[in-house]
Amino acid sequence: MNVVPSAGGELSTVRCKNCNAVLLGRYCAECSQAADVHVPTTKELAHELLEGLTHSDSRLWRTLTTLWFKPGKLTEEFVLGRRVAYLPPFRLYLVLSVVFFLLASVVHINVVALKLDEVTKPGGAVAPVPPAGVSAGAPATAQGHQETCKDLNFLTFDNHPDWNARFNRACEATVRDKGNNLLHGAIGPVSKAMFVLLPLIAFFHMLMYWRPRYRYAEHLLFFVHLQAFYFSAATLLLLLIEAGYSWPKIDGVTGVLQTLLGWSLPVYTLLALRRVFRRTWLGTILKAIVLYFVYVAVFFIAIFGAVVYSALQL
Repeated sequence: MNVVPSAGGELSTVRCKNCNAVLLGRYCAECSQAADVHVPTTKELAHELLEGLTHSDSRLWRTLTTLWFKPGKLTEEFVLGRRVAYLPPFRLYLVLSVVFFLLASVVHINVVALKLDEVTKPGGAVAPVPPAGVSAGAPATAQGHQETCKDLNFLTFDNHPDWNARFNRACEATVRDKGNNLLHGAIGPVSKAMFVLLPLIAFFHMLMYWRPRYRYAEHLLFFVHLQAFYFSAATLLLLLIEAGYSWPKIDGVTGVLQTLLGWSLPVYTLLALRRVFRRTWLGTILKAIVLYFVYVAVFFIAIFGAVVYSALQL
């Protein structure tokens, strides 16, 4: 038990400043907080940061190394009960998703969301390209039909003029800034939608494995780890895009690396599926093809919903 002399010379019990439990050593037995909680100096803060990055939480680097170079091993280790050496699955997912969406909100990505000169006029004829110097929102001229956002008939709600007006306004704002606000506005909803829809993908995947059956939690854990890898790969992809944008001389190199990174995703998925669910290569490939279509469908549902929501906020 820790005791210190009081102002009157008497001995008093030292208590934890966090939970008020009696301290019996350097750390509280109730909440694990250190007994010494003095305000740190700048040097101590720097030392704590360096130690945190290199030593004290080596689980982060071990987890990332395993995630990248041993497909499926994190899920396998978690199911077998070997968990202390790695970050918890959902914490890993949240960390990598936050890093990705934070980076996606600041990198230079130019998106041309709408090209009004390719809009098809009623009757199937392609509308002519606007003359030079004429804006996309200009009225029709004697030279031919001038495309505007109102010509996008797939966004027309005849019975709901208020919705029609909102979509037209969103269309004009998107054309004006080449879709940048639309893209960045959709980032937040996409992250939330993917987190909600991920259990749905795991459920569809479970339906493909009947003998031997795996528990739903195992499928969910697998897709949490798989999506975490996708987020880390997408983060690296954004960094390569930004590098090519900032240094045009290395644009060719970054382009090759982007292609290799893109091809690594299906290879990684196949290796992870085979390792965790232990099927033949043929069975793994067939299930991966089905999984691809399910994943793409769910992904586009998330993207479409996020883009529509973002457009209505413009």
